[in-house]
Parts: sequence; structure tokens; C-alpha cells
Amino acid sequence: MGTGQSLSTAGASQPSDALGRRSVFWLVIGLGMLLLIGGIGAYTLREVDKSDYWVDHTRDVISTDQQILLDVRDAEAAERGYIITGDESYLEPYRVSTQDIPPTLAKLRGLVNDNPAQQERLGKLEDLINRRMSVLSQGVQQRTAGFAAAQAVVQAGQGRIAAKEIGDASREIESEEYRLLQERSHTRQARVKVGFIATLFAVFLALVALVTGSLDVRRALRQRDVAQQRRQESESATRALFQAAAQAIFIVDPSGRVVMANPATEKMLGYPESELMGQSIELLVPEAARQRHVGHRTGYFSHPQSRPMGVGMDLRARRKDGSTFDAEISLSYIQSAQGTLAVAFVTDISKRKADELAIRKQGEALRQLAGRLMTAQDDERRRIARDLHDDLSQKLAYLAMDLSKLALKPSSQELQKELLALRGRAHEASDTVRHISHQLHPSVLDDIGLEAAVEQYCEEFEERSGIATHFTAHDVPESLPRPVASSVYHIFQESLRNVSKHSRAEQVFVTLEAAGDVLRLTVKDKGVGLAPERLKTGISIGIVGMKERAHLVNGTLSVESRAGEGTEVTVSVPVVSTASA
Repeated sequence: MGTGQSLSTAGASQPSDALGRRSVFWLVIGLGMLLLIGGIGAYTLREVDKSDYWVDHTRDVISTDQQILLDVRDAEAAERGYIITGDESYLEPYRVSTQDIPPTLAKLRGLVNDNPAQQERLGKLEDLINRRMSVLSQGVQQRTAGFAAAQAVVQAGQGRIAAKEIGDASREIESEEYRLLQERSHTRQARVKVGFIATLFAVFLALVALVTGSLDVRRALRQRDVAQQRRQESESATRALFQAAAQAIFIVDPSGRVVMANPATEKMLGYPESELMGQSIELLVPEAARQRHVGHRTGYFSHPQSRPMGVGMDLRARRKDGSTFDAEISLSYIQSAQGTLAVAFVTDISKRKADELAIRKQGEALRQLAGRLMTAQDDERRRIARDLHDDLSQKLAYLAMDLSKLALKPSSQELQKELLALRGRAHEASDTVRHISHQLHPSVLDDIGLEAAVEQYCEEFEERSGIATHFTAHDVPESLPRPVASSVYHIFQESLRNVSKHSRAEQVFVTLEAAGDVLRLTVKDKGVGLAPERLKTGISIGIVGMKERAHLVNGTLSVESRAGEGTEVTVSVPVVSTASA
């Protein structure tokens, strides 16, 4: 035991020494970063001072050049004032301006002595100023001989041209200096920015080094305690979740033996936890599927991954008493000292399956009820339409004939007019009854078949709506089962009603055809169509009714539409064309 303890102590001291050396290393780096910060700061300040000097130098050149130009303009203004007025008070500012120009030129010459191009421009400017000042001096001297003599000198000197040339030469110098000022200002900003970024980066590295060193030292002191505490907390939390889970959870080794099971297994499968330990997991699989399960288990351990195993599949698990139940199983895996272990989460879905079956049965019952209601509704419509056509319509026709006979008998002209009016109303009532009867259930559907009824309705629809309706029929059986004909006809009516209400189409194409044992009706318009989202989420009651009618006769209905391209409704119904159908 002593040897083991000494080995443990040595193992603990070696990491501590390594971390201590690492802390010293980072501390040295941090101090080096501080020295680097100082060096970067000193270098940045020196470069900024240098840039500031040249920026100030450039501004001084510009201001001196502007001062020379101002002195020349002052001298010109004083000279003109003296020549025009003869007032000798103008001579004093003239003399001051002319005396200021030479030292200012000398100052400017000294400022640009480092720039040959500017020295050349300054020489040109100085020559122009000297010539201009000579002309001004002659004008002042000739003023004593009279205004005309001085004016002649001024005109000969071409003052405006000379002033423009001096201004252009001065602006050339200023333009170059402004260019240099902008360039030097950018250089200064760039140097400040680079120095600032370099300083921040060095500070960041120093802080990282210091913080890392400090954390390493603290981690060396607390690493074992924290790791132990976390491991204990993790094990406690995992065990608590494992024990409290409502699902049955099994941990299985690669040989298929149960390593651990939670308390929920006893409630779900009837096996106490102690009884399952060391047992094969195939004990919980129905006998018919055990051999196949061994292959699945072997394949899973060769490529372990987290995945659901029972979603959408008919999996069953076996209880201790031999009974089985529907289950969903999710698989995961963990790494341990024993190698890879599989974790199976088993959920009993027997109740959910029973509920789903009950819902499906209830839905089918509702669908059958809806079909019977539609059939009853169609039968009732057929009966009412037949009664209106055969009874009330005939009586109104007889009434109209009787009124016609009365109107033909000798009587007063006023009575004949009234009888004729009553006859017209009887005819209108008879037409109204026939129209209502046709809307409820067209007798032509029973008398001469579906094709004729559809064609007749297309003609009436075109006349009533103004939408050009093109009808085409191919190989339609003369005799169709009454439920098929009625359902297809009502779907056709609803489709045309939707075209009239929503499509804004100018044309609609109706096709009725039989191919093999399938009767197909297509109603296609070239209107505004429907957006896909509306087809998915905004299905109308009319479309639902059409689908139910198609389902009633084992048919299918599809609605395809695109915004701006129109809508196409297709119903396909299997039929057996026989005379006895």
C-alpha cells in the first residue's frame, strides 16, 4: 500500500511541477508583452511627432504663400488708389506691402528648400512678383508727372494679366502643398492606427498570458477536487433520471447481456431489476423474432449510433407472462470501462395504437355516414324534381290550356285580355317549375344519360355566365350506374360554379371520357388560378364535398392550380359499363 501511495503522490507532484513551469513561462511572456507595449508606444509617439512636424510645415508653407499674395494685392490696391486720387496717404500702405514681400519670399524659400519642384515654382512666382512690383513702382513715380503718364504705365504693365499669372503661380504652390498635407495627414493617421492596434494586440496577448498562467495555477490546486465532485454529481443525476424515467431502459453489453435496468421495466414487462441482470436481451423479444434480433444486435454494435428503431414500424415486446405488446424502441450508446454499451429506451404504445385504430374506425364510419347522407340528398332531390315535373308542371300546363280555351270563347274584349294575361303567368310559372326541377336533378340525366346532361348544362352555363364553354366527350358508356352518374354530374356542376365565382376566365374546357374501366371528367379554365398555399390551407367546403362524392363511388379527385395559369379539376371513377348496371 505504501508503494501505491508513493506512486500516487509522485504522479500528483509531476503535473504540479509541469503546471508551475508553465505558469512561469506565461508570466515571462506577459512581461515580454509589456516591454513590447512600451516599445510600440515609444515608436508610435516618435512617428506621430515626425508626422505632426511635416503637417505643420506644410500648413506654414501654405499660409506664407497666401501672405505673399495678400501683400501683392495690398500693394496693387494702394498703387491704384494713389494713381487715381493722387492722395499721398496711399503711399504708406504701399511702402509697407512692398517692404514685407522680400522677407516673406525669403521665408517661403527657406520652407521649400527640401522640395526642388516647389523651389522651381517659387522661382517663377518670385520673378512674376518682381516684375509686377517694378511696374507698380514706375506707376507711382510717374504720378508726379500727372495722371495720364501714370495711367499709361499702368496700362502698359497689363495689371490684370500679371495678377492672374501671379495667382496661378501661387495656386500651383498651394495645390502641391495641399496634396502633401493630405498625404502627410493620412500617413499620420495610419501610423497612429497601426500603433494603436499593435498596442491593443500586445496588451491582449499580455492579458491572455497573465490570465492563463493564473488559471493554470488555480486549476492545478483544484483540478482533482472539481473532477471528483463533477463525477459524483453526474453519476447522481444520471442515476436519478434513470430511476425516475417512465420508459423502460436497458443497458446491454456487446454479448447481449443486460447490465442495468431501471424500475420501470418491472411495471412494463413484469421482470424485477435483479432478475434481469445478466439475462439475454432476447428474453424480451417475441420468440418468432429472436433469431432475427440477434443479427440486428450484432450489426448495431459494429456501427453504434443514436437512432429511433420503432417509429413507423410494428415492433412488439414480450412480458414475463408471455404476452406481447406494441412498442417503440430508441437506441443509443455509451462508452465505459467494459467497452461500448447499448442503451435501449422502450415505450409501450398499445394504448396509442388502440386509440389510433378507434379514430380510424370512427373516421370511416363518418365517411360512410356522409356518403349515405349525400345519396339520400340526391334521392330526395330526384324525387322532388320528378314530382315537380310530373305533377305540378303538368297541372300548370293544363291550367294554361284551359285559360287559352276560355280566352277563345265569345266574351268581352276586356275579359279576353285578362285571360290572356293569366295564361302568360301560367306559362311563366310552368317554366319556373321546370327550371327548379332541372336544377334539383335534371331528368335528362336519368332519361338519356350523363353525356347529354353535361352537354346541356354546358350550353346553359355559357348562356348564363358569358364564359365560352367547350365540351368534348369520348367513348362515354350509354349506361352508367346511377350513383356514378349522379356523383360525377354534381362534381361537374360544382366545378363550373367555382369557375364562374372565382376564376375570372373567358373560356373553360370540359372533357368527359372513358378509358378502359375508368370514367374521367376534366374541367379546366384559363383563369387567375390559386396559389399553392391556398390549395394546402384554404380548401373550401365545395372541394371537400367534391372529394367526398368521388370517394362515395370509389373515385379520386385532384385539383391542380397555379396563380395566373388557371385551375384544373379531374375526377376519375372506376366503372363497369353494362346494360344492367
